[in-house]
Amino acid sequence: MDAGQNKNQRMEFRRIGGSYQQVIRTAADLRLLLSLDEAHWALNSVSVDSVRSDEQFLAFLDDDMNRQIRTDEVKRAVGWFLGMMNDFSGFEAESDVLELSAIDAASPEGARLLDAAKLVLSNIGRETDGRLSLAQIRNDKEIIACARQNGDGIIPPGAADTPETAELVNSAMKLFGSIKDICGAEGIDSAILDQFTAAATAYVNWVDAPAANPAALKPFGDDTAASYGKFSALEKELDDYFIACEARVFSREAPDRLRKVESTIDLLNNQAIRDFFASAPVAEPRPDETLDFSAKLNPLKRDALLAFAADAHIGEFLVGNTLSNDNWKKLKARFAPYAAWVAAKPNSTFDGYDLDSLRRQTAPETVAALRGMIAADLAVAPRIGACEQLLKLILFQRYLLEFLNNFVNLSQLFTPGTSSLLQAGMLVMDGRNFTLVSIVKNVAEHKAIVRLSDICVIYLDASTGKPDAQKTMKLAVAVTSGNIRNLFINKHGIFFSADGELWDAKIIDLVQQPVSISEALRMPFYKFGEFIGNQADRFFSARSQEAQKQLETNFNAAATAATAPQAAAAPKMQTPAVSGSMLLMGGGIGIAALGSSIAFIVKQLANVSIWNVLAVLLGIILIFGGPVVAVSLVKLYRRNLSRFLEANGYAVNRPMRLSRRMGAIFTFVPPIPNSNYIRRDLVDLFNKPSRSSKIVKILCIVLFVLLCAAAGYWCYNRFFAPKSAPVPAVPAAPVKPSPAPSQPEAPKQ
Repeated sequence: MDAGQNKNQRMEFRRIGGSYQQVIRTAADLRLLLSLDEAHWALNSVSVDSVRSDEQFLAFLDDDMNRQIRTDEVKRAVGWFLGMMNDFSGFEAESDVLELSAIDAASPEGARLLDAAKLVLSNIGRETDGRLSLAQIRNDKEIIACARQNGDGIIPPGAADTPETAELVNSAMKLFGSIKDICGAEGIDSAILDQFTAAATAYVNWVDAPAANPAALKPFGDDTAASYGKFSALEKELDDYFIACEARVFSREAPDRLRKVESTIDLLNNQAIRDFFASAPVAEPRPDETLDFSAKLNPLKRDALLAFAADAHIGEFLVGNTLSNDNWKKLKARFAPYAAWVAAKPNSTFDGYDLDSLRRQTAPETVAALRGMIAADLAVAPRIGACEQLLKLILFQRYLLEFLNNFVNLSQLFTPGTSSLLQAGMLVMDGRNFTLVSIVKNVAEHKAIVRLSDICVIYLDASTGKPDAQKTMKLAVAVTSGNIRNLFINKHGIFFSADGELWDAKIIDLVQQPVSISEALRMPFYKFGEFIGNQADRFFSARSQEAQKQLETNFNAAATAATAPQAAAAPKMQTPAVSGSMLLMGGGIGIAALGSSIAFIVKQLANVSIWNVLAVLLGIILIFGGPVVAVSLVKLYRRNLSRFLEANGYAVNRPMRLSRRMGAIFTFVPPIPNSNYIRRDLVDLFNKPSRSSKIVKILCIVLFVLLCAAAGYWCYNRFFAPKSAPVPAVPAAPVKPSPAPSQPEAPKQ
């Protein structure tokens, strides 16, 4: 499809994670992606280690091999893929089978890939197939790499065409080392071959030189080497002797100095004597410049001198037992060419090596044959490179669309029931599945960033394998729904990695944040309950310690009293100040006071409205629990998924608020599967209640609350509400009594 056909097409965006992101479905979307500004991509960079995909595919994307995939690398990969294909149906289907007709053979590189694909099919016996699978190209690449010609220019002995070339390869490996080819076989390349042939040819030429010039290099025939050995052993000493003879001729003091023995030599010290003879001439210098082998000789050199004089060829230069200075010089001239030839020996690498075998290996036709094999092997390199690019093309067809839907947009991350490339696996713990999991290298650095997300995160140590080959890693798991009441440090669970491997997991740290609205509402009561429990524990612990101390004190006092001596006479018992009748009277008064207090409290409570009590309790709850609930609700609203991803090294463009519905995607309780073999009466206790059952429960709770309120109201009116006093009747007017009759006055006396 030509790019010009897409000029009128428009990009499609969807709201994903709180921002609009481009949707990638077809090749047309790929072409439009190349013009999309990086600010509108969901991610700008991602670590190769944090993406769950084919390793070779990620290596092809990371073309600078810095373990980070950036937008520019993705654009280059997309542009290359668009230029190699003319049919993108396999890309849209995410197929790992490449149709050869889908390759754009009009471009030079496309034609080269098509030729490589046909070669691969031919090598595996599928010439008539018009398609190539990912498994085939990977398997065929291994076959090509381990064949005789693999493009690396390294020839193992087994890949040699003839016995002579195989022998040459083995000798070169033995004497000058080897290197491994693509499939790990030891062999030699052109550099090792050049090094071997140069050294071997020089050695063969050196060995063959005496046969080419026997008069100069073999003055004494086959005995030349033996005679030269005796000559070279005394050459320096004889030169020094004849120089001393010449010095005696020109100096009168020379004979005395040449015969003089240092007075400091200890004649009882054998080592000192040996050192003297080692530096002394072979014999006493003579003025006639001759050496008489029958005269007195240096004891250290005597045997070598006699063997030298006894040689038949050297004896030709002696007059009797005497060697003159002139004959010595003639002997040296006779050995000079041979000495130069010996000094010109290349090295000792080939000493003891079979010369006939070495001549066969260095023959021009043998060396030329091996060089031809190396050249033919290197000629295969372009085909091997094309197979590498062909593998890249099939990997892009299979994995590129999935990667873009986890890089350009995050649709796969927010699709329930699917696993994103950014998720390392699934943690099973506390009866829930946690799917927002990432692998962490540094917990402290990750924790410092993830605190800004307001998301509850737990950190775990994961391990798998046998003790002697155990693998470990650290995980960061986001808890996005439910609660964290049952998540604590050292709690164990299991982790399923992306490749299906099972790991043991243990919590080592956590970042505690609100997880759900219900937990936020219950949090004040949890904290209040914990506070009451802690205070009660402290109170009863203190009282228990006091009682224990008091018991120990009383026990010690009793033990001390039991061991004390008895008094002579017990004192007379005194009448107690408080008798039993007085205690009974005091107790009655106390009980009466307590009863009156209770009656007073009840009377005062009877004057308080039940609604006032509820209002006071509600006020206390709001005062102490309101701030906690408010802060928790604010944090729940501010949960930012981008911060969690950025803590893993992702370059996220825009913040993504983690809503309640999104949280249910990453943390959830899996439903129990229905089965005919499960007792329904037991399963119903655990199955998620249906919508109708929820409504029934809510109605029952409301009805129960109404009944409790009605009962409380009735009890209040019946027992606690003040009763109104009856209105007294108006009394009748009193009847005025009639006056009493007057009494007569008593007579005055």
